[in-house]
Amino acid sequence: MLFVALLVSLGFVATGVLPVQQFLERNNQVADAQARLDELVEENTILAENADALLTDEELERVAREQYGFVRPGEIGYVVITPDVDPTSTAGEPPNAAPTIENKRGFLQRIWDFVTGRDATSDG
Repeated sequence: MLFVALLVSLGFVATGVLPVQQFLERNNQVADAQARLDELVEENTILAENADALLTDEELERVAREQYGFVRPGEIGYVVITPDVDPTSTAGEPPNAAPTIENKRGFLQRIWDFVTGRDATSDG
């Protein structure tokens, strides 16, 4: 009789614990979904404010001037063109400067300099 009572109570515990775990997991999922919904509502509010701002005359003019280069009648529009810069040259060195001594050394010599520490420069 004790064995049967123990078996029945064990059955109640097993069937009672599993739904509780599922219930707690569902609560966590709902909390995560609610947090994500709050983030999306906040982002949607910001985007709606930005869209409303685009309907003002000042914002339309700003966008037209900045992105499309529009000017008012009587104004003079201009474009600043920067010269192409060679990414391999340094700012203080003319583009056709003679190669430095380091560049005249061979590949293996530069590796040996690195291994021996000859390529290191002093701070003072």
